[in-house]
Amino acid sequence: MADERSALAERTAASGWERHTDDRVDVYLRGASRVRVIWRGDDAISGGTRFQDDIMENYTRQLDTVRAWLAG
Repeated sequence: MADERSALAERTAASGWERHTDDRVDVYLRGASRVRVIWRGDDAISGGTRFQDDIMENYTRQLDTVRAWLAG
C-alpha cells in the first residue's frame, strides 16, 4: 500500500498540479495557485498552506483539507 505522501502526489499529477519536493516539504503549483505541505513522516502532515497569487489564503493541520484544496 502506498503512503499518503505518494498517493497525494499521484492524484495531483493526474489533475495537472506540478510538484516540487524537498526533504519534508512538497509544493504544488498550478497557475496562480500554490499549496505548500509540510510532512511529518509519509502519512501525516505538520501543516499545509494555500496561496493564490502569492497571497496566503488558508492554513490547516488537516490532511483532508489539503486533499480538498488539491482535488480540483
